[in-house]
Amino acid sequence: MFKNTDKHILTIIILYVIIQAAYLITEYRIAGGTFGAPLDDVWIHFRFAENFAHGYLYQYNPGEPTPGTTSPLWVIILSIPFLFSQNFIVPYALFISSVFFLLALIQLYKLCLKLGFEGIYSLFITLITMFAGRLLWSSLSGMEITLFVLLSILIVSNHIKEISTGKVLVINGLLLGLAANTRPETYLFAGLYYLTTIYLLRKNLKINLTKLFLSLLVFAVLVLPYPVFSFVHTGGFLPNTYEGQVGTVKYLPNFTYITESAKIFIKDNFIVFILWGISAGYFILSVFKKKIENNFLLINLWIFLLPLVSAFIASNWRHHGRYLIPLIPFINIIAIYILRKLHRYYEEKGYRRYTVFRKGTIAVILIASINSAVMFAGVLGWNVENINNQQGKIADWLNENLPGEKAFGMNDIGIITFKTKKYVVDMAGLVTPEVFKFQKMSYEDGTKELFRYLKSKGVNYIIIYPDWFWYIMSHYSGVFTQVHSQKLQKNTICGGIEMFVYKINWDKISL
Repeated sequence: MFKNTDKHILTIIILYVIIQAAYLITEYRIAGGTFGAPLDDVWIHFRFAENFAHGYLYQYNPGEPTPGTTSPLWVIILSIPFLFSQNFIVPYALFISSVFFLLALIQLYKLCLKLGFEGIYSLFITLITMFAGRLLWSSLSGMEITLFVLLSILIVSNHIKEISTGKVLVINGLLLGLAANTRPETYLFAGLYYLTTIYLLRKNLKINLTKLFLSLLVFAVLVLPYPVFSFVHTGGFLPNTYEGQVGTVKYLPNFTYITESAKIFIKDNFIVFILWGISAGYFILSVFKKKIENNFLLINLWIFLLPLVSAFIASNWRHHGRYLIPLIPFINIIAIYILRKLHRYYEEKGYRRYTVFRKGTIAVILIASINSAVMFAGVLGWNVENINNQQGKIADWLNENLPGEKAFGMNDIGIITFKTKKYVVDMAGLVTPEVFKFQKMSYEDGTKELFRYLKSKGVNYIIIYPDWFWYIMSHYSGVFTQVHSQKLQKNTICGGIEMFVYKINWDKISL
């Protein structure tokens, strides 16, 4: 006979398979009978992975090593199908990101049990996480998000075991190292983990010093190679994306980022968001009263500090707020934790409609979650349609009409480069960090340096969104000839509704 735990896990697996099938069918229909990736960034990883599989380690243009990805581990994972054929990469990427989410859900259920939730509440938390639209979107994106979610859940689960036994687990150093090579947000998470562990195990610190040192050592050994690689090739310890998307640390938080991120979480599940707000107040009160619940300390700090630190360092809410998506399982834990307290309070008070209240709140939260799941099925489909029908079709046009060109300049480099296999000058700088130097100059000097660089690389055509390069288009419009464009009927994810291919008339530019 199955135990309740086994039945719940089986329920999770069966529901998950049904939802994934529904998502794939929706994507296939919206995207015009095709599958794909919902972001150009995914195709960038494909290109890195393809070159990695052929011996070009972290090289977007073969022969030019560059730290153009923030997820070096994901590049390695994606490189596997390229050992056989590039035709396997899309189904493989979708499958592997989906499997990691399923594993994350199973581990989330087990974590909830460790935290003291009853089986039915543990299942409830897992289900509303499964129905979270942005996580479902991530699960079929081919991105590293779900792997990071899995690793972070495993780390917290081990942390709960450390608290109960009073012994540090060295394996968390390994998991944190893997997580850091999956998402850079791990640096904050690791800092919080080690500080929390030292604080909570301070009475047993002497007997844990060796294991704590080994954990830190394993973490450092896994983390250091990529920053060293970055320093060797760019002179900085951080990937190109840091300078391209972050730049410098701000003295004041980006309040727009905070409000926009809050709106995204409200749309996820407004009841959960309200409960999260209540639990935040409860946590702050427990800190002042010095009655912190040890098992929830790391989770609360992670939920609080990632958005806060991001508001100063990496205030980017694009792509459905994907950098904060890994918080969703932990927000659900905290929200249902406070809901369970409310349920118990009314039960102990003998509230005569307690059963209606308990079932009603659970039903409303589930309905809101299911609504999110339904909405993002369409979002995923339209995102894939956009990438395929704009940038993908431009790549096909380039292959058919400009097969002799050796290099192109562009601002979205993923699927176009992957399909054409041409040398690319990334005019946004993420895999061409030289461009960052031009961006720090005056518009006039920087533009001339960019033109010189494009010409030195043999670029005769650029593929861009004109709005991104307003100075160039307004001051040098006469040197460009439009030869092709691809316009979307409905833009949901691309940098512009229409992408253009321009021929550069070099004889009209004085350099």
